[in-house]
Amino acid sequence: MHGNSNKNIPAARGRIARIRCLQDCIDSLRKRQPFPDCLCYIPSELEYTTSCKTTWKLLDAPNKTAKVVKEIAATTNSTLIVSGEDLCNGDGKWLRVLKVTKITANEEYEKVPGECLWLLLFSSRSSTEETPSAVPVQDHLNSNRSKSNLLKKQQQRIKSWEGMIEETYSPILKKHRAYIVPPDGEAVAKLNFLDKNWTLEHDAALVQLMSNNIPQETENLGSLRGFVEAIGVSSFSSGDGESANLTDDDPNTYWETDGQQGQHWIRLTMKKGTIIKSLSLLVSMADDNYLPETIVVVAGEADDVKVLNSISINWSTQSNTEIKILENLTEHYAIVTVRIKSCKSHGIDTRIRGIKLNCLEERSLGFDQEFFSGERLVRYPLLQSFSPAVNYRRSVVLQRFIWLLDSVIHYLIPAWQSSIESCNFTEGNTLANLECIRQLLPLSKKRMALIDTLLKGSASDPSDRKIVYINRHAAFEHRANPSASADYSNTVFMQLFEGLKPRDKASSPLTYRWSPQNDQWWECKFISEGIIDQGGGFRDSLSDIAEELCPSDPDAPMALPFFVRTPNQGNEDGNVNRDCYIPNPMCHSLDKFEWIGQLMGACFRGKEILIVSLAPYVWKRLVGEIYTWSHDFITVDAAEVKIIDNLVNMDRDTFMAAGRSWSMVLSDGSHITIKLDDDGNPKPLAYEDREEYVEKVREIRLGECDKQLKAMRTGLLKVIPEAVLELLTWQELETRICGEPDITVEALMKNTFYHHIDEDDLRVKYFWSAVKNFSNEDRSRLLRFITGRRRLPVSIFISSGKISPNNPLPESSTCCNTLHLPLYTDEKTAEERLRYAAYNCVSIDTDE
Repeated sequence: MHGNSNKNIPAARGRIARIRCLQDCIDSLRKRQPFPDCLCYIPSELEYTTSCKTTWKLLDAPNKTAKVVKEIAATTNSTLIVSGEDLCNGDGKWLRVLKVTKITANEEYEKVPGECLWLLLFSSRSSTEETPSAVPVQDHLNSNRSKSNLLKKQQQRIKSWEGMIEETYSPILKKHRAYIVPPDGEAVAKLNFLDKNWTLEHDAALVQLMSNNIPQETENLGSLRGFVEAIGVSSFSSGDGESANLTDDDPNTYWETDGQQGQHWIRLTMKKGTIIKSLSLLVSMADDNYLPETIVVVAGEADDVKVLNSISINWSTQSNTEIKILENLTEHYAIVTVRIKSCKSHGIDTRIRGIKLNCLEERSLGFDQEFFSGERLVRYPLLQSFSPAVNYRRSVVLQRFIWLLDSVIHYLIPAWQSSIESCNFTEGNTLANLECIRQLLPLSKKRMALIDTLLKGSASDPSDRKIVYINRHAAFEHRANPSASADYSNTVFMQLFEGLKPRDKASSPLTYRWSPQNDQWWECKFISEGIIDQGGGFRDSLSDIAEELCPSDPDAPMALPFFVRTPNQGNEDGNVNRDCYIPNPMCHSLDKFEWIGQLMGACFRGKEILIVSLAPYVWKRLVGEIYTWSHDFITVDAAEVKIIDNLVNMDRDTFMAAGRSWSMVLSDGSHITIKLDDDGNPKPLAYEDREEYVEKVREIRLGECDKQLKAMRTGLLKVIPEAVLELLTWQELETRICGEPDITVEALMKNTFYHHIDEDDLRVKYFWSAVKNFSNEDRSRLLRFITGRRRLPVSIFISSGKISPNNPLPESSTCCNTLHLPLYTDEKTAEERLRYAAYNCVSIDTDE
């Protein structure tokens, strides 16, 4: 636990106190009220001293260029009394000094000259190894106090907001209560201030801004955690050669590659501000031919790299098992890649026993006030109308709130939500009432680890792989003319749906709860196609299903009846959700919707993607977030939302001129009559009845696909524990199932590797020149041509292709995600041939 706490409060009671406080905080967010005062507690005074002789320079402003008002030769007997409200800016962390003294036996504190003086505790550019100018006085070290303070010191002192929460919410006898340092009322009021225009949407935008600027740590960083955000490897040997062994500090384990000779690498994504003092690889002489012999260390990515060091090792004379590859760098590099170009005695794979890293690290000041200003807010228009100070203070209290949640999150999950046993669809019955704060969860540091634990605990891989026979020629003919087959039996979707059913009563149905290591769920036998499915055919079948469910071409006919294009697709009103689909309100094949949910759950668990371009409203319903007519159904039918909302405030003359009856149209175009006249026709809508009509339309439209969504969520919950869904935002659910919606050149470069071709080869340069000129759809098509997938994340391997003067088309092997790249005469030709292949060469039929 951060801060200090009352040792008389048992751990269990402290936990209960935090849960109680958390509930009050959630209620405050739901009701748009200030947080409890204890969460915003700031002590009026804190005490600092120094660990060695130094000079305290007190400035008249928190700015390095400000005037020095007083210099104090401080010793270990000198004490500062400072405000509990610190300040962080671009210069560093500052203390607002109230009193200072050179202690003698009975000397009292003296107020410093001036209204407000500042001491720079440490610079933002300082290393964590540097000693700050002052250090907090520990309670047991406090010695020179007035008699009243000495009496108070007989009690434990609470001077942190974490301790204040426990004191406020814990059931505890009065005699066991601690002495609470009086709060700084003005500072607490500022921190707890809630502008009348501030909403939960502003909090969500603030959390999104912060979470997008917090690096996500990968698992198993071990001793590198303090300096490294993520570690990646070119390949690894399953079993004993896992990459996690690089950082487990165990010399008996190792990382072993399983790739092409000379193509092995370790990539370190360094934390901001880290400067490498030394970087070493640990090896064992017992590994013999696995020992690395030629090592190149580079900084940067793709075509923008800088060689930092090259090492050749003569193992006939070398006996040291620690290979130092970098030493005493003078600047920060965001990406450092260790390339192992050759191994001893021409060995193919390598073994590394560990990584030893020592760095200078800039102090992390978190989000200072200057962070919430300038160009950084361009993507967050909701925050632009508030000052940096307001955004900063709200960020502080939101970070406290998320810490509070993280401290008890493991105790908030009922057993029935952490298993797959219950899969009932009940909207609003969410985990610990977290539905209203779902968009704040990305700031949590413990949530994703908990989700991974829940998924691993419920994973189940089958003992064998099902074989499904698919006629893609018939499927493509159906896709071109869906009306030719009324039962849709020729679609890949229906062929798989039937082919994956249990063959007999003794067979068990698939659970779809496969682990990420299971990278091929079934094997496809494509009729009249001469291929062996080693993964590429399987992934193609998922892509075919996605294209049949939600065609990427807005003019393509719908091959299946389960989804319909949202009305937004046909509206020329400039909305940003014109490529979305929604479950068909008139399709009642609920078993198919449930299977779609199971496929989505399987993709969430594994590495595959199912690109179903559903409206955000649908994703919110699936994940269990709160949804509203005006804010969310606009992603389905923006024109109708606008019309219906305007009816309430419409004047009589305008209303009568427009004319309206007691009827409406659903998303699939079906006409619904709400009230009939005596002739059986829709009853004309009277001006006085417009509010009743508006409420009825909202109710019907919001519930038009309830049955279909219930079936999809039921399928999801057969594969994913309910607690997992409750800990996700709708955006995270969509991304885990569909992949990243945008394909940038930078993202493609990060996922691209080279085989038998160098990064600086002319063919590679032509390739990236073409990709930079591609549209997002072009890149998606190219990605499918290479990998069978239309979205990231997926690894791409570029290899050399045919050498021909006729500029042949590129070839791909979707089973191994490889593009075989010919040499073209110029950049323009390369772009044209790549684009043609992306749109026209999707078949992997060996006869074509």
